[in-house]
Amino acid sequence: MSVLEKLKALDEQRAKLLEGAKTEALGNAEKAVAELNELGFHYQLVEGPLPSAKLAKGSQPKRHSKDAPCPICNFKTDPLHDGRAHRSQDAKKPFTAAELAEKGLKKV
Repeated sequence: MSVLEKLKALDEQRAKLLEGAKTEALGNAEKAVAELNELGFHYQLVEGPLPSAKLAKGSQPKRHSKDAPCPICNFKTDPLHDGRAHRSQDAKKPFTAAELAEKGLKKV
């Protein structure tokens, strides 16, 4: 038996073991959901990625700057910023060249 054949056999064995474990776990989960439903709760078992898993893979953050000039500075920067960047200012005013450099922003 060649190495390739051994690897294929191991892959098949792994797939069978994994399927058996999935079937057993799914049966336990279905029993638990049925018990919760009998108690008057309304649950259902669904398959798919979790919403938190999508965020963990590097998707868009909840908030991001619009591709528009900052309403306080009245100009765009690279990377973009908006009025939220001015939260630390007591009197809201456009950033100076020094403040832009300090924040890693360039006027566009």
